[in-house]
Amino acid sequence: MKKKFALRYIPILNNSNFAFCHLVFGGEIIGDENETCYLSSWKNSLKKLKDRIENNSSSLYHEEFNNRNDRELFELIWKANQQEEHYSTEYSYLPVLDNEIWSNCHISIDETTDAYLIAMTEDNGEIKFLWEGLRDPCPVDKIGEMFSINIDKNFVVETIEDCLMEIENNTKK
Repeated sequence: MKKKFALRYIPILNNSNFAFCHLVFGGEIIGDENETCYLSSWKNSLKKLKDRIENNSSSLYHEEFNNRNDRELFELIWKANQQEEHYSTEYSYLPVLDNEIWSNCHISIDETTDAYLIAMTEDNGEIKFLWEGLRDPCPVDKIGEMFSINIDKNFVVETIEDCLMEIENNTKK
């Protein structure tokens, strides 16, 4: 499972405010592995993500998600936060969902995720992560490419909890 979903946390010695923290999907680090983040912000975003998955996963689902492919799911989520002039003509047949769908389903942790568009949905006890490379530091050959993985919801929650505990243990020292 860790090859599908993990969290990378590498503390910086003598600096409890910054660390190397990244999402890892399908064994690939999301973002520049040498980019640090402000640990407090990253940790708070991670806690909110965990809470959303653990306590409100029904908010990651909409009936319009049924029988949609990954690209259509992704477009439905992003379309819910776009102005009409930015809608993809290729997916004009998709309805415009309430902005709450985008608020609940998109993922933005901090600057380490800025080079990617990332979303998630819930289906039958699994969290589907969908992501697309947007710009550098995403590898050039993956910019504009759509990727997805399905992970057991409990595994995602446990992984996040383990990472948060590791951060807490390291910052208390």
